[in-house]
Amino acid sequence: MQLREKLRLAPAAAPVRSASTQPPPAAAVLRPHLSLPVGRQETEAGDVWVAEERWPLGYRHGHLALGHALEVGEAALARLSPGLEPADLERAAFVDVETTGLAGGTGTLAFMVGVATFEDAGLCLRQFFLADLSGEEAMLAAVAQALDGCRAVVSFNGRSFDVPLLESRFIMSRLRPPFERLAHVDLLLAARRLYGQRLESCRLSALEKAVLGVRRQRDVPGWAVPRLYFDYLRHGAAQPLADVFRHNRLDVLSLVTLLARIGQAAGVGTPDDPHACLALGRWDEAQGHLSQAAGLYRSALDAGIGDEGQTFVLPRLVRIYRRLGRWPEMERLLAETLERSLPPRCRLEALVELAKFKEHRHRDFVAAQAFTREALSLLDVLALRTKPPAGTRKALERRLLRLRRRAAAGSRPRRSRDRSFGKC
Repeated sequence: MQLREKLRLAPAAAPVRSASTQPPPAAAVLRPHLSLPVGRQETEAGDVWVAEERWPLGYRHGHLALGHALEVGEAALARLSPGLEPADLERAAFVDVETTGLAGGTGTLAFMVGVATFEDAGLCLRQFFLADLSGEEAMLAAVAQALDGCRAVVSFNGRSFDVPLLESRFIMSRLRPPFERLAHVDLLLAARRLYGQRLESCRLSALEKAVLGVRRQRDVPGWAVPRLYFDYLRHGAAQPLADVFRHNRLDVLSLVTLLARIGQAAGVGTPDDPHACLALGRWDEAQGHLSQAAGLYRSALDAGIGDEGQTFVLPRLVRIYRRLGRWPEMERLLAETLERSLPPRCRLEALVELAKFKEHRHRDFVAAQAFTREALSLLDVLALRTKPPAGTRKALERRLLRLRRRAAAGSRPRRSRDRSFGKC
């Protein structure tokens, strides 16, 4: 964010007060409903402040309606969270937290937990607010109650931050974390796999603009959120926190429509867009679904992925064919690589692989020598431009020497085992 924008927000984040100004009474801090859209909810651990809002399934957040998240099919869920079924989405919880800092650890608190669930043909968002630090146990108990009956958690970077933070706070409050029994769909991981090669950033704000069509107006930046909460605790300034409630609400709504958008992209068998094929292929390869990844990589090549895409796909596809034992396809792909206009390094890798293939699969030592000599010649060209990989020349020279010996041994007639043959 530009310095001018930070300076504009600084007065709201940390208002200047004279030394004689006294903090308001504790009752003002404990009654945020005076200036915030929250109500009191009773739990066994005490009272907690909650803001609740509902939207119909047809409500559009950006390009998509909230109800589209319920239409994610089995193919997409198999990539997002293996074992999760479409019916489970009806009992999913979309979770986003606002904290006192991004460092994590036991000193970081979650002062607001947004939990959205599908209820009564709509989406219900409950924002649990820590109005006083002594009420953390009550807030966590209310969060656990909201997650009761849910089958999955949908988050954005929640696997690395939100859920571990909440789990540590549950344990420190001597409460059982409710996340162990829930499947977890982390949309940041999915977004990186789908859009990481095409977008400069996979932050939620960047995805909102590039993928969801969401434009936030005068939103509170994440770096200012902890300061607003600390100012509330110190001075009772609750009104600025209304912007934090709105910020959290938009985050949760974006989780819902981002799940819908990723579900649409990840649920296609073979996309027409070669870049989408490449993204899904990388996703399937990372999950060990090699046959699916091979088909998508092949489709990306056939659709014209471009030089950079070919440089990425070809060696991966060769490795997959090797692991699957699909030798004819591997040989054809290597030969095809030599016919393409690719960087010399890719051509070098293909020549080396073909030499290995001819030696070990076909035992054609003459052809293997020819590919090895061509690889050595290409290595000389590469050496004029850049430093070749260490040990490549020695490895090729050793292979060539071995192939010559094997070719010579294969051309000589075998000796007879009859020892009297030489005496004739």
